[in-house]
Amino acid sequence: MRVAPGLGIVALASLGACSGTSPSSGQGAWMHVEGAQYYAGTIDVSPQADEPAVHSLSTQNGVLYPGVIDKSITGTVGPGSSAVILGLVGDAGYWVIPVSTFDQYTPGDFTFSCKASFSAQTQTADGGGLTLAVRATNLKGEMGPALLQPVVMEAVRPAGDLVISLDWDTQADLDLHVQLPSADAGVNEIWSRKPSGLPIGTIGATFDEGTAAGYLDRDSNSQCAIDGNRVENVIFPGTAPSGHYVVRVDTFSLCGEATARWRVRVFKQDGSAPVLEAFGQSTDTDTRFPHGQGAGVQALVFDYNP
Repeated sequence: MRVAPGLGIVALASLGACSGTSPSSGQGAWMHVEGAQYYAGTIDVSPQADEPAVHSLSTQNGVLYPGVIDKSITGTVGPGSSAVILGLVGDAGYWVIPVSTFDQYTPGDFTFSCKASFSAQTQTADGGGLTLAVRATNLKGEMGPALLQPVVMEAVRPAGDLVISLDWDTQADLDLHVQLPSADAGVNEIWSRKPSGLPIGTIGATFDEGTAAGYLDRDSNSQCAIDGNRVENVIFPGTAPSGHYVVRVDTFSLCGEATARWRVRVFKQDGSAPVLEAFGQSTDTDTRFPHGQGAGVQALVFDYNP
């Protein structure tokens, strides 16, 4: 957990540490390529042979968003190519896909295509900069030159006086629970079944009043209806209540995934950097507990004073 001083938030506890993952599965990599073979280790971009070469590369556009899935990557490679190696520079591993068909426009060339997904925890350089490296290889294992393409990971975060954000890295159904400060003995918690911070039993409130009280923006991957967002935010557009907050992560279902690594962050007054953050990992054991109010693993506890 990291804390920025002087922002009116006092962190009291952070629970839920990550456990290790298998390096052979690609679980720890920022980029995942559907149907490809994963190899641990940073992709090699050093000069080698001149052939086989990557002749073209298309990612439709050079902008990514945290947690994006099914990003199309296509291109062509020269004669003698049998497979394509691709990965992000600095990632924990890289991926190998076979070439597919002959390129109808350039005799002797081959085409390749794949779908890639990018973890919400992908590390970037200043300005969200990333570098995608692609190189062709032949049946002897000889690699041609690396083609490097810059891409940008743009952070998407709602504006608000206080934003509490949960994101995760696999197609699981995780739920964000935020318990709000309460002036009485009752518990006021924002979660998927109660997406507004209005007290329980409030009658006749308008949509705007519900929004102003703080709200959950979405229930991502609800009951394994995969939407690809893998991000949930509790947003306070105006001044958030002062007092004691408890943030939990409930693993409703892994939806067939082995695990889900998650991150909880707290942002204040439209700041670009979180003032608090915590990390954890959900396993099958986490799905076996009740999923109602108060459910989940405690991720953060903090006091907020606007």
